[in-house]
Amino acid sequence: MSTTVDTPPYPLRAFDVEVFRIKDVGPHFRRITFSGAVLERFGVPGPTRDLRIKLLIPAAGQPLAPLGGPDGQLYPGWYQDWLKTEQPGRGFIRSYTVGAIRATAQGREIDVDFVIHRVAEGHGAPASEWAAAAEVGTGAVIIGPEASAITSATRLSETGIRWEPQGASQVLLAGDETAVPAINSILETLPANVGGHAFLEVQDPADFRTISTGSSVRVTWLARQPTDSPRGGLLDAAIRKAVPKAGSSTAPVRDTYAWVAAEAATVKILRRYLVNEAGLDPKRSEFRGYWSLGKAGSGVNGTPVGQEPQVLQS
Repeated sequence: MSTTVDTPPYPLRAFDVEVFRIKDVGPHFRRITFSGAVLERFGVPGPTRDLRIKLLIPAAGQPLAPLGGPDGQLYPGWYQDWLKTEQPGRGFIRSYTVGAIRATAQGREIDVDFVIHRVAEGHGAPASEWAAAAEVGTGAVIIGPEASAITSATRLSETGIRWEPQGASQVLLAGDETAVPAINSILETLPANVGGHAFLEVQDPADFRTISTGSSVRVTWLARQPTDSPRGGLLDAAIRKAVPKAGSSTAPVRDTYAWVAAEAATVKILRRYLVNEAGLDPKRSEFRGYWSLGKAGSGVNGTPVGQEPQVLQS
């Protein structure tokens, strides 16, 4: 007699959506609201926290090749198969944080905040360019979790969530503009018994926003302008002040949970300090390089673009 082992459903699928609303929420941020009947199947159990999705962006003036099964269902190895698709049909994939999910009389909506930035000549930023040119009705493909495919055996990381504080009562949140949506979402879900610090470094003071949180986490905004501070420098200085080196009388307990996301080199510097000098437990923290200066794409896996442009590549 033979037995079969049921394969758990793959938690991701491709959702065909369209732009429903566009709102500029700062000089460098554009909020795009997506809608579509298929979004009734989108989501995760509980709060979204730092839920990351992928946006499939077409090359200019080109249609996208179909992705996944007939209904968009994905499978292990889908990304490798996507990489094998020839351009221009392959398009580009970029990662973003879900800002909000709403149920309305017309259906579900998803908010995504895009960083809109100047692009150096010869260096493309497909997602920023797409968001800057998007209009109501523009189609898009979101790759994210399918609620019905998520089971008790599904790891959070498989759905796009990395925030796992493991009951910590003290947290440290730090990020540049690419992490603002995630930090905003995390703070909105924190309970009253959680304290700590949140540092957000952006280009311009006009990009500061009010963040609602029921926690006692202290939120500090940092702006590189008008003093032209180096990228990541303000984050580094603020964290060193808030989290002293191990052995000092004000050093934090080891169970502080740190969540850091920014340009890859900045994250490397902050991780080295927090783990090696401040004594935070790396197994209870999350460090994510969301993008790399001089590379087009996400994190440390981006594609080199030659001479480093002094802009984000997203």
